[in-house]
Amino acid sequence: MKYDIFVSYRRSDRELVAHVVRKLEERGASVWYDAEIEGGADWREIIVDALSNSDMLVIFFSEACNHSRQLKKELAIADDMEKPVIPILIENTKPKGAYLYELADRNWLQAFPDPMSHTKEVVDHLIALAEKSPGGLEGGASPPPEPQIQKSAPAEPEAQPAAETAKSENLSGVFDGMFKASPAKPGTPRAEDYIGKKSIQSKKAAHLNDILPFRWIDLVFLLPMAAAFIWFAFEIEIDAGDTAASEVLAVAIYLTAIVGLYGALVFPFRYYMRRRTPLHALTRYILSSLILYAIVIGTFVIGYAMGLFPYDEPGDIALIFGLMWIGFMVVAFVIYGILATQRALRVFRSNITKV
Repeated sequence: MKYDIFVSYRRSDRELVAHVVRKLEERGASVWYDAEIEGGADWREIIVDALSNSDMLVIFFSEACNHSRQLKKELAIADDMEKPVIPILIENTKPKGAYLYELADRNWLQAFPDPMSHTKEVVDHLIALAEKSPGGLEGGASPPPEPQIQKSAPAEPEAQPAAETAKSENLSGVFDGMFKASPAKPGTPRAEDYIGKKSIQSKKAAHLNDILPFRWIDLVFLLPMAAAFIWFAFEIEIDAGDTAASEVLAVAIYLTAIVGLYGALVFPFRYYMRRRTPLHALTRYILSSLILYAIVIGTFVIGYAMGLFPYDEPGDIALIFGLMWIGFMVVAFVIYGILATQRALRVFRSNITKV
Protein backbone atom coordinates (compact mmCIF):
# COMPACT_ATOMS: atom_id res chain seq x y z
CA MET A 1 0.00 0.00 0.00
CA LYS A 2 1.20 3.52 -0.80
CA TYR A 3 1.30 6.21 1.87
CA ASP A 4 1.62 9.95 1.63
CA ILE A 5 3.30 10.32 5.02
CA PHE A 6 5.30 8.07 7.32
CA VAL A 7 5.22 9.45 10.87
CA SER A 8 8.06 8.93 13.32
CA TYR A 9 7.70 9.98 16.96
CA ARG A 10 8.30 8.97 20.56
CA ARG A 11 5.70 7.23 22.71
CA SER A 12 5.46 10.19 25.06
CA ASP A 13 4.10 12.29 22.16
CA ARG A 14 1.50 9.75 21.03
CA GLU A 15 -1.55 11.85 21.95
CA LEU A 16 -0.41 14.80 19.81
CA VAL A 17 0.61 12.55 16.90
CA ALA A 18 -2.67 10.61 16.94
CA HIS A 19 -4.59 13.90 16.82
CA VAL A 20 -2.55 15.15 13.84
CA VAL A 21 -2.91 11.81 12.03
CA ARG A 22 -6.70 11.92 12.40
CA LYS A 23 -6.78 15.43 10.96
CA LEU A 24 -4.55 14.40 8.06
CA GLU A 25 -6.76 11.42 7.24
CA GLU A 26 -9.84 13.64 7.36
CA ARG A 27 -8.15 15.80 4.71
CA GLY A 28 -7.59 12.78 2.47
CA ALA A 29 -3.97 11.90 3.29
CA SER A 30 -2.83 8.31 3.69
CA VAL A 31 -0.69 8.16 6.84
CA TRP A 32 1.32 5.35 8.41
CA TYR A 33 2.42 5.28 12.04
CA ASP A 34 3.03 2.45 14.47
CA ALA A 35 -0.61 2.12 15.44
CA GLU A 36 -0.86 0.14 12.18
CA ILE A 37 1.35 -2.66 13.55
CA GLU A 38 -0.64 -5.67 14.70
CA GLY A 39 0.39 -7.75 17.68
CA GLY A 40 2.90 -10.50 16.88
CA ALA A 41 3.90 -8.98 13.53
CA ASP A 42 7.54 -8.49 12.51
CA TRP A 43 7.60 -4.75 13.16
CA ARG A 44 11.06 -4.28 11.56
CA GLU A 45 9.93 -5.54 8.17
CA ILE A 46 6.65 -3.63 8.44
CA ILE A 47 8.45 -0.35 9.17
CA VAL A 48 10.90 -0.77 6.30
CA ASP A 49 8.09 -1.68 3.89
CA ALA A 50 5.88 1.23 5.01
CA LEU A 51 8.71 3.76 4.81
CA SER A 52 9.73 2.44 1.39
CA ASN A 53 6.17 3.01 0.14
CA SER A 54 5.76 6.48 1.66
CA ASP A 55 6.36 9.78 -0.09
CA MET A 56 7.96 11.48 2.89
CA LEU A 57 9.16 11.00 6.46
CA VAL A 58 7.71 13.35 9.07
CA ILE A 59 9.45 13.46 12.45
CA PHE A 60 7.72 14.91 15.51
CA PHE A 61 10.92 15.88 17.27
CA SER A 62 11.06 16.20 21.05
CA GLU A 63 13.91 15.81 23.55
CA ALA A 64 13.18 12.08 23.79
CA CYS A 65 14.05 11.69 20.10
CA ASN A 66 17.70 12.44 20.84
CA HIS A 67 17.89 9.05 22.58
CA SER A 68 15.99 7.04 19.95
CA ARG A 69 17.98 4.41 18.08
CA GLN A 70 14.93 3.53 16.00
CA LEU A 71 14.67 7.06 14.65
CA LYS A 72 18.30 6.87 13.49
CA LYS A 73 17.44 3.77 11.46
CA GLU A 74 14.34 5.34 9.93
CA LEU A 75 16.25 8.49 9.04
CA ALA A 76 19.02 6.44 7.43
CA ILE A 77 16.47 4.53 5.32
CA ALA A 78 14.76 7.74 4.23
CA ASP A 79 18.07 9.34 3.26
CA ASP A 80 19.17 6.24 1.39
CA MET A 81 15.95 6.36 -0.64
CA GLU A 82 16.23 10.14 -1.02
CA LYS A 83 12.84 10.73 0.54
CA PRO A 84 11.97 14.19 1.86
CA VAL A 85 12.37 14.52 5.61
CA ILE A 86 10.23 17.08 7.45
CA PRO A 87 11.17 17.52 11.13
CA ILE A 88 8.57 19.24 13.33
CA LEU A 89 9.91 20.69 16.56
CA ILE A 90 7.33 20.14 19.30
CA GLU A 91 9.49 20.99 22.32
CA ASN A 92 11.94 23.76 23.16
CA THR A 93 14.96 21.57 22.42
CA LYS A 94 17.45 20.95 19.64
CA PRO A 95 18.88 17.84 17.96
CA LYS A 96 22.08 16.54 19.50
CA GLY A 97 24.96 14.32 18.43
CA ALA A 98 24.27 12.43 15.22
CA TYR A 99 20.84 14.05 14.86
CA LEU A 100 22.40 17.51 14.86
CA TYR A 101 24.59 16.63 11.88
CA GLU A 102 21.85 14.73 10.03
CA LEU A 103 18.98 17.18 10.61
CA ALA A 104 20.60 20.60 11.05
CA ASP A 105 20.31 21.55 7.37
CA ARG A 106 16.68 20.44 6.96
CA ASN A 107 13.82 22.90 6.94
CA TRP A 108 12.11 22.62 10.31
CA LEU A 109 8.60 23.53 11.43
CA GLN A 110 8.36 24.89 14.97
CA ALA A 111 5.09 23.96 16.71
CA PHE A 112 5.99 24.74 20.32
CA PRO A 113 4.90 26.14 22.73
CA ASP A 114 1.59 24.32 23.00
CA PRO A 115 1.90 22.19 19.82
CA MET A 116 -1.68 20.95 20.19
CA SER A 117 -2.93 24.46 19.39
CA HIS A 118 -0.88 24.49 16.17
CA THR A 119 -2.12 21.21 14.70
CA LYS A 120 -4.20 22.97 12.02
CA GLU A 121 -1.15 24.83 10.67
CA VAL A 122 0.96 21.64 10.78
CA VAL A 123 -1.75 19.68 8.96
CA ASP A 124 -2.09 22.43 6.33
CA HIS A 125 1.65 22.28 5.57
CA LEU A 126 1.78 18.50 5.40
CA ILE A 127 -1.28 18.33 3.14
CA ALA A 128 0.30 20.94 0.85
CA LEU A 129 3.44 18.81 0.60
CA ALA A 130 1.47 15.62 0.02
CA GLU A 131 -0.44 17.27 -2.83
CA LYS A 132 2.88 18.14 -4.50
CA SER A 133 4.11 14.56 -4.33
CA PRO A 134 4.26 12.58 -7.62
CA GLY A 135 1.18 10.52 -6.74
CA GLY A 136 -0.78 13.29 -5.07
CA LEU A 137 -2.87 12.36 -2.06
CA GLU A 138 -2.95 8.57 -1.83
CA GLY A 139 -5.97 8.80 0.45
CA GLY A 140 -8.04 9.69 -2.55
CA ALA A 141 -9.85 12.68 -1.19
CA SER A 142 -12.49 13.82 -3.64
CA PRO A 143 -11.70 17.17 -5.28
CA PRO A 144 -13.80 20.14 -4.26
CA PRO A 145 -16.86 20.76 -6.47
CA GLU A 146 -16.41 23.19 -9.32
CA PRO A 147 -18.10 26.53 -8.73
CA GLN A 148 -21.39 27.11 -10.54
CA ILE A 149 -21.34 29.65 -13.36
CA GLN A 150 -23.35 32.64 -12.29
CA LYS A 151 -24.84 35.19 -14.57
CA SER A 152 -24.53 37.90 -12.01
CA ALA A 153 -21.25 39.51 -11.17
CA PRO A 154 -19.22 37.35 -8.79
CA ALA A 155 -18.90 38.51 -5.23
CA GLU A 156 -15.64 40.01 -4.15
CA PRO A 157 -13.52 37.44 -2.24
CA GLU A 158 -13.11 38.06 1.44
CA ALA A 159 -9.91 39.94 2.05
CA GLN A 160 -7.25 38.06 3.94
CA PRO A 161 -5.30 39.97 6.58
CA ALA A 162 -1.99 41.20 5.22
CA ALA A 163 -0.01 39.51 7.99
CA GLU A 164 -1.62 36.13 7.33
CA THR A 165 -1.03 36.49 3.57
CA ALA A 166 2.65 37.28 4.06
CA LYS A 167 3.06 34.38 6.48
CA SER A 168 1.35 31.96 4.10
CA GLU A 169 3.48 33.04 1.14
CA ASN A 170 6.66 32.81 3.18
CA LEU A 171 5.95 29.29 4.47
CA SER A 172 4.81 28.17 1.04
CA GLY A 173 8.07 29.38 -0.47
CA VAL A 174 10.14 27.36 1.99
CA PHE A 175 8.71 24.04 0.83
CA ASP A 176 7.79 24.95 -2.75
CA GLY A 177 9.20 22.53 -5.32
CA MET A 178 9.97 19.79 -2.82
CA PHE A 179 8.77 17.07 -5.17
CA LYS A 180 9.29 18.64 -8.56
CA ALA A 181 11.43 21.40 -9.96
CA SER A 182 9.90 24.83 -10.43
CA PRO A 183 11.40 28.19 -11.37
CA ALA A 184 13.00 29.51 -8.22
CA LYS A 185 12.27 33.04 -7.13
CA PRO A 186 15.24 35.15 -6.03
CA GLY A 187 15.98 34.44 -2.41
CA THR A 188 13.66 31.43 -2.22
CA PRO A 189 15.31 28.25 -0.83
CA ARG A 190 15.36 25.50 -3.44
CA ALA A 191 14.20 21.99 -2.63
CA GLU A 192 17.34 20.41 -4.04
CA ASP A 193 19.36 22.35 -1.47
CA TYR A 194 18.05 20.21 1.36
CA ILE A 195 15.77 17.40 0.25
CA GLY A 196 17.40 13.98 0.32
CA LYS A 197 20.73 15.40 1.38
CA LYS A 198 22.96 13.18 3.48
CA SER A 199 25.40 15.88 4.42
CA ILE A 200 26.11 19.57 4.18
CA GLN A 201 29.14 18.92 1.97
CA SER A 202 29.98 21.74 -0.40
CA LYS A 203 29.64 20.87 -4.09
CA LYS A 204 32.33 23.38 -5.05
CA ALA A 205 34.88 21.61 -2.85
CA ALA A 206 33.81 18.06 -3.76
CA HIS A 207 36.61 17.64 -6.31
CA LEU A 208 39.37 18.54 -3.83
CA ASN A 209 41.55 15.76 -2.48
CA ASP A 210 40.80 14.83 1.12
CA ILE A 211 43.58 12.26 1.57
CA LEU A 212 46.71 14.13 2.65
CA PRO A 213 44.94 17.38 1.74
CA PHE A 214 48.06 19.50 1.55
CA ARG A 215 48.05 22.67 -0.54
CA TRP A 216 50.91 24.62 -2.06
CA ILE A 217 50.33 27.33 0.54
CA ASP A 218 51.45 24.84 3.19
CA LEU A 219 55.03 25.11 1.92
CA VAL A 220 55.10 28.68 3.19
CA PHE A 221 54.84 27.29 6.72
CA LEU A 222 56.49 23.88 6.36
CA LEU A 223 59.73 24.95 4.65
CA PRO A 224 60.78 27.44 7.37
CA MET A 225 59.86 24.86 10.04
CA ALA A 226 61.93 22.21 8.27
CA ALA A 227 64.91 24.50 7.79
CA ALA A 228 64.86 25.57 11.43
CA PHE A 229 64.66 21.97 12.62
CA ILE A 230 67.50 20.77 10.37
CA TRP A 231 69.73 23.58 11.59
CA PHE A 232 68.85 22.84 15.22
CA ALA A 233 69.29 19.07 14.77
CA PHE A 234 72.80 19.27 13.33
CA GLU A 235 73.74 22.04 15.72
CA ILE A 236 73.18 19.74 18.72
CA GLU A 237 74.39 16.61 16.84
CA ILE A 238 71.44 14.23 17.12
CA ASP A 239 72.33 11.05 18.99
CA ALA A 240 71.22 8.66 16.25
CA GLY A 241 74.51 6.99 15.37
CA ASP A 242 77.97 7.91 14.20
CA THR A 243 77.36 8.20 10.44
CA ALA A 244 76.01 11.05 8.35
CA ALA A 245 73.46 8.66 6.82
CA SER A 246 72.01 7.85 10.22
CA GLU A 247 71.70 11.56 11.00
CA VAL A 248 69.94 12.20 7.70
CA LEU A 249 67.48 9.38 8.36
CA ALA A 250 66.84 10.63 11.88
CA VAL A 251 66.14 14.11 10.56
CA ALA A 252 63.78 12.64 7.95
CA ILE A 253 61.85 10.81 10.66
CA TYR A 254 61.47 13.90 12.81
CA LEU A 255 60.54 16.07 9.83
CA THR A 256 57.74 13.66 8.95
CA ALA A 257 56.57 13.87 12.55
CA ILE A 258 56.45 17.66 12.23
CA VAL A 259 54.37 17.29 9.06
CA GLY A 260 52.01 14.99 10.97
CA LEU A 261 51.59 17.55 13.74
CA TYR A 262 51.02 20.27 11.15
CA GLY A 263 48.36 18.11 9.52
CA ALA A 264 46.66 17.49 12.87
CA LEU A 265 46.21 21.25 13.25
CA VAL A 266 45.45 22.16 9.62
CA PHE A 267 43.42 19.24 8.23
CA PRO A 268 40.41 19.75 10.55
CA PHE A 269 40.09 23.37 9.39
CA ARG A 270 40.43 22.21 5.78
CA TYR A 271 37.67 19.60 6.17
CA TYR A 272 35.54 22.17 7.96
CA MET A 273 35.92 24.74 5.19
CA ARG A 274 35.03 22.04 2.64
CA ARG A 275 31.91 21.18 4.69
CA ARG A 276 32.84 17.53 5.09
CA THR A 277 30.65 15.39 7.31
CA PRO A 278 32.19 14.05 10.54
CA LEU A 279 32.35 10.48 9.20
CA HIS A 280 33.90 11.60 5.91
CA ALA A 281 36.44 13.80 7.68
CA LEU A 282 37.30 11.09 10.22
CA THR A 283 37.91 8.35 7.65
CA ARG A 284 40.01 10.62 5.42
CA TYR A 285 42.03 11.90 8.35
CA ILE A 286 42.71 8.40 9.69
CA LEU A 287 43.88 7.28 6.25
CA SER A 288 46.09 10.36 5.89
CA SER A 289 47.57 9.74 9.35
CA LEU A 290 48.27 6.08 8.56
CA ILE A 291 50.11 7.09 5.39
CA LEU A 292 52.33 9.55 7.26
CA TYR A 293 52.89 7.06 10.08
CA ALA A 294 53.85 4.36 7.57
CA ILE A 295 56.41 6.72 6.02
CA VAL A 296 57.97 7.46 9.40
CA ILE A 297 58.13 3.84 10.55
CA GLY A 298 59.19 2.62 7.08
CA THR A 299 62.09 5.05 7.06
CA PHE A 300 63.17 3.93 10.51
CA VAL A 301 62.89 0.22 9.63
CA ILE A 302 65.04 0.73 6.54
CA GLY A 303 67.68 2.52 8.57
CA TYR A 304 67.57 -0.15 11.29
CA ALA A 305 67.92 -2.95 8.72
CA MET A 306 70.95 -1.20 7.24
CA GLY A 307 72.50 -0.96 10.68
CA LEU A 308 72.40 2.83 10.72
CA PHE A 309 70.62 3.04 14.09
CA PRO A 310 72.06 1.58 17.29
CA TYR A 311 68.69 0.99 18.99
CA ASP A 312 68.17 -2.49 20.45
CA GLU A 313 64.38 -2.20 20.68
CA PRO A 314 62.97 -0.81 17.40
CA GLY A 315 59.45 -1.70 18.60
CA ASP A 316 59.73 1.04 21.23
CA ILE A 317 60.24 3.63 18.49
CA ALA A 318 57.14 2.41 16.63
CA LEU A 319 55.14 2.55 19.88
CA ILE A 320 56.32 6.07 20.71
CA PHE A 321 55.40 7.39 17.28
CA GLY A 322 52.11 5.45 17.35
CA LEU A 323 51.10 7.11 20.62
CA MET A 324 52.15 10.46 19.21
CA TRP A 325 49.98 9.91 16.14
CA ILE A 326 46.98 8.99 18.30
CA GLY A 327 47.53 12.24 20.18
CA PHE A 328 47.51 14.10 16.84
CA MET A 329 44.16 12.51 15.97
CA VAL A 330 42.61 13.48 19.29
CA VAL A 331 43.77 17.08 18.86
CA ALA A 332 42.48 17.16 15.27
CA PHE A 333 38.99 15.95 16.07
CA VAL A 334 38.56 18.04 19.19
CA ILE A 335 39.17 21.01 16.90
CA TYR A 336 36.91 19.68 14.15
CA GLY A 337 34.14 18.69 16.58
CA ILE A 338 34.00 22.17 18.10
CA LEU A 339 33.89 23.88 14.70
CA ALA A 340 31.36 21.52 13.12
CA THR A 341 29.03 21.54 16.13
CA GLN A 342 28.89 25.32 16.24
CA ARG A 343 28.14 25.52 12.53
CA ALA A 344 25.46 22.84 12.73
CA LEU A 345 23.73 24.73 15.56
CA ARG A 346 23.77 27.94 13.52
CA VAL A 347 22.32 26.15 10.49
CA PHE A 348 19.65 24.46 12.62
CA ARG A 349 18.49 27.76 14.14
CA SER A 350 18.38 29.45 10.72
CA ASN A 351 16.22 26.67 9.23
CA ILE A 352 13.35 26.82 11.75
CA THR A 353 10.02 28.17 10.48
CA LYS A 354 7.35 28.93 13.05
CA VAL A 355 3.80 27.82 12.26
